[in-house]
Amino acid sequence: MSPGIPSPLDVVVAGVAVADVIGRPIDLRKPPAKGGLQLLESVTLTTGGNVSNTGIDLAKLGFRVAAITRVGNDTLGEFIQSQYHRHGLDTGGVVTDGRRQTAATFVAVDREGERTFLHTRGCLAGFGRRDILRSMAVIRRAKVFAFGYLGLLREIEPDLPEIFEAVKKRTRAKVLLDTGGNPRRNPALLKKILPCVDYFIPSLDEAAILTGKVKPEEIVGQLRRWGANGVVGVKLGADGCYITAPDDAAYVPPERVRRVVDATGAGDAFVAGFLAATLRGFPPVKAARHANAVAASCVTAVGASTAIRPFTHYL
Repeated sequence: MSPGIPSPLDVVVAGVAVADVIGRPIDLRKPPAKGGLQLLESVTLTTGGNVSNTGIDLAKLGFRVAAITRVGNDTLGEFIQSQYHRHGLDTGGVVTDGRRQTAATFVAVDREGERTFLHTRGCLAGFGRRDILRSMAVIRRAKVFAFGYLGLLREIEPDLPEIFEAVKKRTRAKVLLDTGGNPRRNPALLKKILPCVDYFIPSLDEAAILTGKVKPEEIVGQLRRWGANGVVGVKLGADGCYITAPDDAAYVPPERVRRVVDATGAGDAFVAGFLAATLRGFPPVKAARHANAVAASCVTAVGASTAIRPFTHYL
């Protein structure tokens, strides 16, 4: 690469960046008495949100990644950016917000690895279309633009049609849309954005809310009627996933692990694994197998990216 010419990227991840404090094990059915103390095995400060989780996972898998998000001008924001720099993420699209704190989540993990979240949105309430559109030069360098989460960034949702259309018209990047938080059923919005989305694989619970359907086949059918024309599927957690392309469809079984330690970030790890395999030329169903394997790695350690290995490990 010649001096002064920005290097190419594989993926730009835009949306949610969070500082996570993970405590385990916590049984919320049996909290300590008022004013009491309960001992935990561990309390871990780590990064969270799709920008951090999917972005760092992809970097650990061996891909070139850039981040577009907001952090506060505080200790948590400095921690998030230090992790991005540690893993080699391009942070040209990260805005430091001097008015609001960094978004943060306390994650209570029980002995089975299931999580309950307590969240403050902080500066992400100000994350908007300008944060993405002014980073279009970064997106032009990438093969994939991955946005999340539909459901957790309510202020930006009305602008998603404009954002996705701009990415399609002004860059060559494929578009991935991910869901999270509490998405609302909004067929009018989905009809506007799904024709611009190349990869859409929401979780089963979120997909059911979005479509009003229950079975994966019915969910995918509804999404395609609303204009989805690329790879569409449903993440099924411990049951793997259901993946469809215009010429293929399959239930892909999960990768089993001996023990689930912490399921935080498993959905983002799935996205990272799917994009990694897709960028390496795998067709959607085979890419989904790799996605399940990366997600399985994720749940074997505390933190969303702790256990992720290089891509060749999953071959």
